[in-house]
Amino acid sequence: MTAVTVQKAVELIGTGPTIQDAVTEALDRARLTLDGITAFEVADVTGVVDGASVEYRVELRVWFTLLERMHG
Repeated sequence: MTAVTVQKAVELIGTGPTIQDAVTEALDRARLTLDGITAFEVADVTGVVDGASVEYRVELRVWFTLLERMHG
């Protein structure tokens, strides 16, 4: 019998001083509550400029495998 997996996607927003930091922040937070993260896609990148500082806002779609739980 072939194993079947089911994936689910959630949308997240991360912020940071760089795009990479914003993505990492979102993924690190997701890992606190989601097991089995398998992929992500950057949907949009925007930012805010405040004088000399810049903050990036990255919208991500994150996929994870739904775990099979035995009930009994």
